[in-house]
Amino acid sequence: MKTLKHLLLLVLALLLLSSCTNPFRPKLVDVSGTDTDMLNSTPEKLLRNLERAYQEMNIDLYLSLLHPEFRFELIASEIGQIGIDWNGDDIPDAWWGYEQEREFTTGMFINGSSDGLYPPPDDISLRLQIPPQDKWEKDPAIGHEDWIVITCSFDLILSYFASNSSFNASGKASFYLRPVDNRWYIAVWRDESYI
Repeated sequence: MKTLKHLLLLVLALLLLSSCTNPFRPKLVDVSGTDTDMLNSTPEKLLRNLERAYQEMNIDLYLSLLHPEFRFELIASEIGQIGIDWNGDDIPDAWWGYEQEREFTTGMFINGSSDGLYPPPDDISLRLQIPPQDKWEKDPAIGHEDWIVITCSFDLILSYFASNSSFNASGKASFYLRPVDNRWYIAVWRDESYI
């Protein structure tokens, strides 16, 4: 009887082991061949890739999402606080272009703030609340008939582990997305939040 119990327990254990997967070793997924072009094949994939670029602090991925004529636009209430005089007329400008965006984002991801007050964050989280497709709009501007405008609420958190601190920003942003050769790009990022 004792041997039968041991045999039944052994069979039961073998059945359990053969039918279960190890929860501590999830299935591995190879993403090494992930093609950025494929990821930007729809407006939603483009915006998810934007979140990923921030999370990974990957400047190359981030820049690949921007159209060469990219513009970051500020709302009127922000111009005096964070607008920068790009054309030398002593008036802060309401927007900046691709090269300035590259410089700012490289600083944020890699070098820290340009004034030296903040090192690069240890962690960045950007979360976009992408509305359903029926809430997306067509850009009414002439020549932009194939552009899509998606307005998202966002939460941005820059975390600094050494000082146990973070910088949080939230609000709304409108992304003017432009298709080129079956791939979507951010042509305009319009900040519509209030600081």
